[in-house]
Amino acid sequence: MTGRSQIVRGSILTMDPRLPRAQAMAIRGGRIAAVGSLAIAREAAGPGAREIGFERGAVVPGLMDTHNHMFWTGMQQTLVDLRECKSIAAVIDEIRTYAARHADAAWIVSGTGWHVTNLEENRHPNRRELDRACPDRPVYLPRGGHAAAVNSLALRLAGITRDTKDPEGGRIERDASGEPNGVLREPPAFELVGRLAPAASRAEQTDALRQVQKRYHAAGLTGIMDPGISPEVVGIYQDLRAAGELTVRSVVMPLADSSRPLEEVLAGIASSPARTGFGDARLKLGGVKLYLDGAATFATALMREPYPDERCNCGIQVTPTEAFRRIVRRCAERGWSMGVHVVGGKAIDIALDVFAEVDRDIPIRDLRFCLIHAYLWPSKDNIARAAKLGVVVATQPSMQYTFGPELVKRFGTVLMGQATPVRGWLDGGVKVGGGSDSPITPYPPLLGLWQARTRHVAGAAEPVGREQAITGEEALALYTRDAAYLSFSEHERGMLKEGLLGDWTALSMDPVACDAEALRDAEVLATCVEGELVHGG
Repeated sequence: MTGRSQIVRGSILTMDPRLPRAQAMAIRGGRIAAVGSLAIAREAAGPGAREIGFERGAVVPGLMDTHNHMFWTGMQQTLVDLRECKSIAAVIDEIRTYAARHADAAWIVSGTGWHVTNLEENRHPNRRELDRACPDRPVYLPRGGHAAAVNSLALRLAGITRDTKDPEGGRIERDASGEPNGVLREPPAFELVGRLAPAASRAEQTDALRQVQKRYHAAGLTGIMDPGISPEVVGIYQDLRAAGELTVRSVVMPLADSSRPLEEVLAGIASSPARTGFGDARLKLGGVKLYLDGAATFATALMREPYPDERCNCGIQVTPTEAFRRIVRRCAERGWSMGVHVVGGKAIDIALDVFAEVDRDIPIRDLRFCLIHAYLWPSKDNIARAAKLGVVVATQPSMQYTFGPELVKRFGTVLMGQATPVRGWLDGGVKVGGGSDSPITPYPPLLGLWQARTRHVAGAAEPVGREQAITGEEALALYTRDAAYLSFSEHERGMLKEGLLGDWTALSMDPVACDAEALRDAEVLATCVEGELVHGG
């Protein structure tokens, strides 16, 4: 994607501290040749350059998402889509409709981006309800990487009965008589069924990933980090890269499983010399992804104190501490980074304790170990230790926006005002990257830019935790300069600076100078990757 030279003129927000704003920039051979005045840009671009001007808004570095399941977002369109369902009856109808249209499908499987809180019953459908929807084929409805609802046939095929014990790190929900009710909490439980469900064909998966990129570019995205994927999905990314069709720069993170040796996981995706950062600007390996706890909305995030509405429940530790310690040490020895899913305070404590322990023998600063989510009340000590160790944080403002109302009901406005403490992390010297966790919450980065500045949550009249709001420049850094750092790509992108890749996004308003509330109405005018327009223009 290195066509003819390009001149971009308008209000250029470079995110380069040495030259924060410019009038124009030139791109040659896919890289930025000059940034400054229009005359300088024209001279650097040379004759025959295409000139693109924006009379309003601003041009910013290409926006990035540091926690985005792009593959599964694409696959959402090929599976049962429950995102618009408002009741269990609607779920049943959607499954019946899908089953009728896909008579040859051996299993009925949903996408992961639907929410129990959207249903008027505010719970998962149970196995008997799913039996009514589809009695003759197994039904598997995963939700957000932390739970799944299944029908009786799926339970039977997985060998899950009233005598089946909860697997370590997971929970099999049961009815009043002790029978499994079809709801499985956390991967060790729901993967008992999930591993049996047949995958879509390689061609279907490849096409889903190919097509979703168009929507990402329309939202202003030029790069993502896709966490927790299998060797097979890494292969699909590689196929698109080889075909020249991977237009969203992708950093892929293999999923570690405490039940399998780490070497086995890594051997499935790369040759032995490979480690974090292996690859090129279009596709590279990120850190190893691992689940340490669950989710707050399912009351499985690992908390320091019991949930207020469940006196004896402090959540679930998905990966035992000793297994986690073993994986962290092996990653550090091999030169692999780690992205650790931690939501609750107790999980954050455990992760940082183990990181500090390993750091005493093998310094981890350059590996940029990452706390993913880390939003339920990291302590001042947590923040100080993360800064000392060089640990980074992947935060998702759109997650706070989406789940805020439910969590306010559970924990109260005061406590939730202290959640997702972006201001606290930044003031403590911790590098933070912005993201979405799509398809769990919406992927457009403009939503994240707006929420990080305003602290609004869905349906609430007033912001929640205004003291944790950040400035326009800090918010933009989450999705540009600092996102590039989390992506091991700060030498390639994240700023509009001579020598870096020609990735940029044009917005209808200046995201730094505009009123924070007005940012909600901002639009993406154009998106460019390596000097080639991939949206608008």
